[in-house]
Amino acid sequence: MADWMQTTRAFIISLPRLRARRAHALRLAERMPVATVVLDAMDGAALSAAQRSQYVADLHRPRYPFAATDAEIACFLSHRLAWQALVDSGAEQGVILEDDAVLRAPFAESLARLVGTETGWSFVQLHSHGRPEPGAAFLDRRRLPQVEMVGQVVKAEAARALLRASDRFDRPVDSFIQMTWRTGVPIHHLGEPVVANGGIGLGGSTISRKLGFGEKVRRTLVRPVYQTQLVLQAVREETGGTEPAAASGKPLEA
Repeated sequence: MADWMQTTRAFIISLPRLRARRAHALRLAERMPVATVVLDAMDGAALSAAQRSQYVADLHRPRYPFAATDAEIACFLSHRLAWQALVDSGAEQGVILEDDAVLRAPFAESLARLVGTETGWSFVQLHSHGRPEPGAAFLDRRRLPQVEMVGQVVKAEAARALLRASDRFDRPVDSFIQMTWRTGVPIHHLGEPVVANGGIGLGGSTISRKLGFGEKVRRTLVRPVYQTQLVLQAVREETGGTEPAAASGKPLEA
């Protein structure tokens, strides 16, 4: 067994009551080239008051413009469970997949190269919303990481940092990791994605919800503004600026 396989674990986040997704997660676990654990996801329909209290609106800048749903809170808590499981395992890094992940060739080969030979990374997104560009580098870094958390490889020290930074949170987990100036965890991505979202074939998204016409319009108008604010904050960070910090985890004043 290669050295990297002995220091790597995989964790698949899966909600037990969704049978098709659970079955898919178990099949995924059988295909993984490293020891794999299927983790029971937090259920948005069964959150306790204490669990909901970890979500606190308006903690960070730029302000996230949408209130989190119970499903989004549960998703964030589920990823925190995966980060903690990685830390507790003693592994140097972990592959974290959601239960709608679909592995693409060459998944195993890319994982072996990433973990076995590449350096200078802490958190690597394995998926992509676009097609790979010809001649793209094997490993690269975007100023603004992609949203979605279907698949990633995370170093144990990065998992610890993410746990420290997210004892309270004010936005979905994929938007949270975009705030690299807040987490201290840079996000890289593979030039050729090896994980795709197969949720459509497994009953659709567990996060999305139906919105009224007015809310759809509002989100269409507000989201680009928020994205611009994120990019500007990232630029400020690159040039030596800082994020206005929330004192003692309390929300920032408007």
